[in-house]
Amino acid sequence: MNSADFMSLQVLPCRHPVGAAALDRPNPSSVTPPKPWHGFRVIPGDNQSLRGFQVQPIHPIAIPSLTLVSGSESKQPSGGALDPVRFLLTMSASLDLDEVVRTLNAFLGEVVAPSGWSYRSPGDELCLAEGQQSGHSIQYQLKCNEQALGVLKLWRNRPFTAEDQQQIEALLALAVPSIHNALRFFQINRQLERDPLTGLGNRRALTIQGAQWLADCIRHRHPLSLLVLDLDRFKMINDTYGHPVGDRVLCQVAEILRAVTRTADLCVRLGGDEFVVLLPGATLDEAKDCAERIRQALAEQWVETETGERIGIGASIGAASHRPGMDLDQLYHEADAALYAVKQARPERAPRRLVRPGFQAQPLMA
Repeated sequence: MNSADFMSLQVLPCRHPVGAAALDRPNPSSVTPPKPWHGFRVIPGDNQSLRGFQVQPIHPIAIPSLTLVSGSESKQPSGGALDPVRFLLTMSASLDLDEVVRTLNAFLGEVVAPSGWSYRSPGDELCLAEGQQSGHSIQYQLKCNEQALGVLKLWRNRPFTAEDQQQIEALLALAVPSIHNALRFFQINRQLERDPLTGLGNRRALTIQGAQWLADCIRHRHPLSLLVLDLDRFKMINDTYGHPVGDRVLCQVAEILRAVTRTADLCVRLGGDEFVVLLPGATLDEAKDCAERIRQALAEQWVETETGERIGIGASIGAASHRPGMDLDQLYHEADAALYAVKQARPERAPRRLVRPGFQAQPLMA
């Protein structure tokens, strides 16, 4: 199987009150059943599709394993043994999406030994990767009840056999409920970390995600930089044209930040007209280049009022890069100090005021 191989796994709940993967197992507090379970058989539903999975215990077999029965034939994988009860208990032990995905891939490592893997949540809100990309890969689009759960891709330096695919798909079928629950929990938390007006991250997002990214950058010895952005004469815009126009200015700034920065960057509205951009992996020079791109993009934009006047957008931006011993607050304060140094270095100007033909422009006064 080469790098172009692609597979799609869709796991939908069967008609069973438990849900996506119905497991009929004894109560852990009860006595040991007379016939111990040595593995699971995952049986697809109608039309040989992967709909309506049911997980049934397989009574004694030679090698404990998870087997995907596809069609009328059943093959016993030649890979290593895996305890399905341990897998299910471990996967359901956390609601943290990062931890659930890494746990799943740890088990996949025991079964098919990939050289690397990657996971992208729907909308690319969470992107995880570990290991190395090799010449052979296999990719799965995970779904539950038509809801996308993300994309999982595995790499290996040798092809994935049919038996490997059976074991991977059997594990994924059992893992879907845990991934679904963790993804839902992740999405709820992300909603709490969003600014309701602009859709950017808020202070909580900067505190939580920023601390994680700072720890990662320190651990892997990668650079980390931060920008602090403050709009020029924003209070004057609110006082002259009203808060609805001011809100449109803030939303326009948010759109520009999303367009100019990378997907991996964190754009945050701290409050009022103050924004922060956290740039993992960026040096101070790269952060300054990003600040200049933002400044130029803002200079080319405007917001139109109800009377046809166009208000230009200007901003002052400060940049700082992480140094050993700094925490996130210190990094922010250093960038904020650079911002005020920029403001003091030039006189504060009123926002540019453009009008439609036939209107006479009057300068905005402080």
